[in-house]
Amino acid sequence: MPIYYFTFDAIPLAENPEKKDCAGAVVCCWVDSIDVNFALAKAKNYITNEGWEVITVEEQFIATREQYEDDPENEDALECYDEAASEGVSAIFYIWPYDD
Repeated sequence: MPIYYFTFDAIPLAENPEKKDCAGAVVCCWVDSIDVNFALAKAKNYITNEGWEVITVEEQFIATREQYEDDPENEDALECYDEAASEGVSAIFYIWPYDD
């Protein structure tokens, strides 16, 4: 099955313990799925279960392992790709604080 890659903008849900410190996040998500719509639903469900609300989908494409293999700066992305291939979904949350 293909691994779909998504980038989302998200905000913390009210019950998220990080809400007091975090204004939002960019979430990079990899999902193993037979269909882009199933993959998108699975990614959004995963993010919600982590305590975040998806605001927008910024990017989506079918990822390949080769995209990440030869670039040391993509080590985290390669790990997430492999985790999605074995577990079904993986994500990295890049959070940002409230402005002063």
